[in-house]
Amino acid sequence: MKLHSLLNEDHILIGGQAERLDQVVRRMLETFGSTIRENRIDEVTTELMGRETRNPSMLAEGICMPHVRLTWLDRFQFGLFVSDEPFRHPVEDMPTINMVFIILAPQNRNTMMLQTMAAIVRLLRSKETYRGLMNIKSRPRILRLIEESGIDVKKALVAADVMNPISHSIAGDMGLFEALDVLVDASDEGVPVLNENRNLIGELTSREVLALGMPKYLDLIVNPSMLEHFEPFASFFQQENSMKAREVCRRDIISVSPDTPIVQVAHLMMTRRESRIYVVDEEQLHGIILRKSIIAKVLHY
Repeated sequence: MKLHSLLNEDHILIGGQAERLDQVVRRMLETFGSTIRENRIDEVTTELMGRETRNPSMLAEGICMPHVRLTWLDRFQFGLFVSDEPFRHPVEDMPTINMVFIILAPQNRNTMMLQTMAAIVRLLRSKETYRGLMNIKSRPRILRLIEESGIDVKKALVAADVMNPISHSIAGDMGLFEALDVLVDASDEGVPVLNENRNLIGELTSREVLALGMPKYLDLIVNPSMLEHFEPFASFFQQENSMKAREVCRRDIISVSPDTPIVQVAHLMMTRRESRIYVVDEEQLHGIILRKSIIAKVLHY
């Protein structure tokens, strides 16, 4: 299914100024006609704005994507609003908004909603498409632009739809002391380690670092109180200036391709007891999926 096939020309609003997101939402709901009866507009607006305040749906370039599932809704609804001037998001520290996609889904169409959201993200990766959506003032031409993009609403969510960008990485030949600076600064417990070609060769986690400072026969020690006789992490301090990240990092990591179905990623996490999986395409690292990413981007929606 193509993304443009979900969008009715009547559900595209262009131009006009807005001061608040709830005003835009209300205007867009009105375009859905009998699908959202007039006496339901306040209810749906409140539901959408509540979700947006709790979990802002801001994307890059000032794009907002409010969405909700409704138990009584019997038809999937998708709309687009493009503003003449940017306006404020209800959450104070969010960027201003230039464009709003709105998605309403029946309770049993959660997968459809997630697939559509992923398709919108892929659509907007093209700067040319984004500029076209912002500058074209004709609804038929906007619909044609989305059609010409050829973006599919995929049948299944895949790794590329859920992955997070890589915010921190460590070069394999980086000294351990310097690598620890990166690890400490990262929000996650592990950081990918890359070779000179930026290929993934392993990851450095807090576990490997702690293991360096513990006795090699740690598994044989039954009573942890015996460790009080050892100099704390003496082994680590002896090696921190001589070892490279590639010598310390773990190599038994899991990677998947961008088009791996997310259910397979979740299965790998559960059966291999991994908290993170890397997304690799043609040996290049593209992103990372955390267990929490699946909860936040799939289950929590």
